[in-house]
Amino acid sequence: MATAVSEPPAPVEGIQEKVSGPLLIPLPNPSAKGKPVEHPALTEDQQKKYEWLLEHVKEWTEVPSAKEKTGPLTDNEKQWLTRECLLRYLRATKWHEKEAGKRLLDTLTWRRDYGVEINVLTPEHCSPENETGKQIILGYDKEGRPCHYLSPGRQNTEASPRQVQHLVFMLERVIEMMPAQVETLSLMIDYKPSKTRSNTNPGIAMAREVLNILQNHYPERLGKALIINTPWFVHGFFKIITPFIDPHTREKLKFNEDMTQYVPSEQLWTTFKGNLEFEYDHSVYWPALMKLCTERREARKQRWIAGGKHIGESEDYLSGHAATVNNPVPTMTSPNPPTTTKAWTYSKAKGLPRQVLTLTTTHPVAPFPPLLAAEANQDWLLLRVSYAALNPGDVVTMSVLPSFLRSGPAKTACVPTMDVSATVVDFWAAPGSQPGRTFAAGDSVVGFVTFDHLRTTGNGGLQEVVALPARFFVRVPQGKSQREAAGLLLAGCTAWQQVVLDYTRYGDLVGELATRYGGKPFDVIIDGWGNQMLFNHCARFLKPEGFYNAASIHYDGFAAWPVLVSGLTLLWNAIRPKSTWLGGTGRNWMAANMMDPGIEFMEQVVALFTEGKIRVVVDSEWSFEQVHEAFDVLISGRARGKVIVKVAE
Repeated sequence: MATAVSEPPAPVEGIQEKVSGPLLIPLPNPSAKGKPVEHPALTEDQQKKYEWLLEHVKEWTEVPSAKEKTGPLTDNEKQWLTRECLLRYLRATKWHEKEAGKRLLDTLTWRRDYGVEINVLTPEHCSPENETGKQIILGYDKEGRPCHYLSPGRQNTEASPRQVQHLVFMLERVIEMMPAQVETLSLMIDYKPSKTRSNTNPGIAMAREVLNILQNHYPERLGKALIINTPWFVHGFFKIITPFIDPHTREKLKFNEDMTQYVPSEQLWTTFKGNLEFEYDHSVYWPALMKLCTERREARKQRWIAGGKHIGESEDYLSGHAATVNNPVPTMTSPNPPTTTKAWTYSKAKGLPRQVLTLTTTHPVAPFPPLLAAEANQDWLLLRVSYAALNPGDVVTMSVLPSFLRSGPAKTACVPTMDVSATVVDFWAAPGSQPGRTFAAGDSVVGFVTFDHLRTTGNGGLQEVVALPARFFVRVPQGKSQREAAGLLLAGCTAWQQVVLDYTRYGDLVGELATRYGGKPFDVIIDGWGNQMLFNHCARFLKPEGFYNAASIHYDGFAAWPVLVSGLTLLWNAIRPKSTWLGGTGRNWMAANMMDPGIEFMEQVVALFTEGKIRVVVDSEWSFEQVHEAFDVLISGRARGKVIVKVAE
């Protein structure tokens, strides 16, 4: 299991979180004490029965209906038919595969007819039933199961079909709140009587309907039933039937016990004598719960699509915990990756770093694993950044780049720097990727975040936690520190393409080169400064078939106009005719492009670094809070090496 980043759960966006007083919204994650219990591996016979059932289910093309809703199997229904779902029905039928298949199809029919899959049971429809908080989803037990509280004493409506629909609706939400590796819930029933109403318990007919739904359509979903304030007749009833309940089910029922044995006290509501102070406010809790569930439902949907839309998909994969069973690439993912992080960001305003960069503690971390199918076709890393190295290009993007050239999250907030070193928190292998270049938690890596990724996502290195494509990273070689590696790749990849000539020693460089090398011209000239005059006159000391190579055209300052002129000059050099009759130099132009060096090239540079053939010279190191001062040094032009920022330990 992967190591999760220790971060407090983020408040639900759009919901006002109280500074003090009782909690008003659901808890999104289990505590560190919530450890899921692994299912035992299938026996050979069980595996064969599962495989038979899977192939049988894959043959279904239509769902029958008793309410004129017969039709093709929908995507939602296919997604519901997960590997774990099939196994639950097999366990419920004591591994009679044909009976399991029949019950699965019966449930699909019921779900369609009842409206579970066609959005009849909407939040708006069920909201009136929950205005008093008679059902809430709050906290997780010691096995990571969400706690579903039922309080009959808070009954606020008369018996009706909507009461049962409300229960089904909440069961679906509990399932959506289940973290990875969890497929059961803890049912928490408080029989404390109402002070204003009598006889709040359901009638026999309704109780029978509920029991039928739970037994037939939600098998193997009950993990524990923790019951308090039990009336004498309920307690007596259970005492009579206990000998007839199978031992496995009997073990799940707990009456009037110390419930902190089963639920961590910090996640257990005070009504059950826990330490979690919670107050039900329907106007706050209900939209918060709906938002959480919608986000998780959509995330699972996107992963199912990215995984190929298979029947029999793994619920652990859909929860972001494992690889798809249809392409079991070794992978690891954090059950509860952080949602926010400390970061330096800038938005639409252009200016120097000191003017536009602000430090925030709530910058959103990109979803990990990725939710969008377009992003899920490559491996991803969840990283804790150690160092970020500053580059002039970072200043250019802040001070010159128009906001309309940014897209996606970068339009709202952008985190600068392309050079980073970091520690891997987690690695996610994309469905369909081939085993090979993988990472493990704790690996030290150095990366080069491409400008295009920065422009479209806003995810640079000046943040403590970040999710980035794995193709931007290679391992830091043994014996090398993350500090010295941080400034390696952008400058190193450029230097590997170029050998920089120091021509500041000469007043008339063109004349000097023509005098010294006119009779023996160069094959290639590589210009690390970007001297346009040198290119204009290079025919005097460069062979006719030679190449003039430059990383950029030099500009002074970080204002828009000189940068624009530099860019236009680069463009003109690229399209400029070679013929001197048409204004050309008579020589070939080549611009060094380090926008995306690629893994192979980065590994070559790291190999040179390992062998000591290149090294990173560090001018100065600054703390994360001193980013403004660090950029001041970079902009001053007086830095004699890389300016690096220590982001986190």
